[in-house]
Amino acid sequence: MARREKNYQHPLIVRVTHWMNFIALGIMVTSGLRIYNASPIWEFRIPENLTLGGWLAGARMWHFFGMWLFVLNGIIWVTYNVASKHGRNTTLFRSSDRLGIVPMIKYYLRLSKHHPPTTKYNSLQKLTYTLIPLLALGSVLSGIAIYWPVQFSLIAASFGGYDTARIWHFVFTAAFVLFFFGHLFLVAISGWSNFVSMITGWKRAEEN
Repeated sequence: MARREKNYQHPLIVRVTHWMNFIALGIMVTSGLRIYNASPIWEFRIPENLTLGGWLAGARMWHFFGMWLFVLNGIIWVTYNVASKHGRNTTLFRSSDRLGIVPMIKYYLRLSKHHPPTTKYNSLQKLTYTLIPLLALGSVLSGIAIYWPVQFSLIAASFGGYDTARIWHFVFTAAFVLFFFGHLFLVAISGWSNFVSMITGWKRAEEN
């Protein structure tokens, strides 16, 4: 008969930064959509009930609050994962992890019934967690190019100018949204215990 036990999966700092990212991104995306509506890049507008801020100035206040929360939280997360043995061994992508990418893709696409052997995070997760800081950096820099195009003209120029920087900022935002829904999908198919472990730190496992 199977015996259930609990394994400690996620340290407190990992759980706190995870949920703070969720809050910060939610604030930035919804307030950013309100800012977009004030001066649309394309012909469509976002429904008001999906936006935050009420008016342009209010949306900017929320956006900057979310941005500072996101930046400070990101600095803590990156510092922890680079400086700690736990972060380096379990979260960051290494050259040896590249061999596990294709097997994991096949498993997620249901082309293989066997879950590839992994440690705490599989190769795709490690690759994603390693690339996310680069995506975040691009989002912050393109935001700076939009809000201070004169003061930071070199950054604005690196994105191709003000108008192009707005498109890049939108693309970075869309990438974060896709990551969020992809993350939810993978959590859903991997079991409820994975979600609970990101709250409590503990994950139930089965032993025969």
